[in-house]
Amino acid sequence: MKKSWLEFYALAVCFFAVACFAIFTGMAVWNAVSMSAPGLTLDNHEWSKHQSDEAFRKALLTESRWHDGNDMRTEKLPEEADIPKMRQASYQQVLASERRSAFQDLLQNLIVMLIDLLLFVAHWKVARYARREHQL
Repeated sequence: MKKSWLEFYALAVCFFAVACFAIFTGMAVWNAVSMSAPGLTLDNHEWSKHQSDEAFRKALLTESRWHDGNDMRTEKLPEEADIPKMRQASYQQVLASERRSAFQDLLQNLIVMLIDLLLFVAHWKVARYARREHQL
């Protein structure tokens, strides 16, 4: 059975809509995981920086607010006793940031998936119409 150009176009859009939907579904699942377990999806730099007080202290030494580029501290480093509290507070802040970013990305994915679904439904109807018209 020979297809009309309109039916071919509509079915091609449907095919790409399904492919796009599958990709964004995977991304949405990743963002849902990131929202529920942000420590799991945290990037390696942030994760390793918060694994121990020593690693956190080394990270503080390399941050620009603690040195001026010539390894000369322009601010006094926190006391050794304050490092664990600072590390824990920083880790909680990083996790909250990861959760917020994942929520924003999930919302964006859901919007794209909704638009994708609307495009699919509209073009599926066009394809059915074109098939009926072509058969007459």
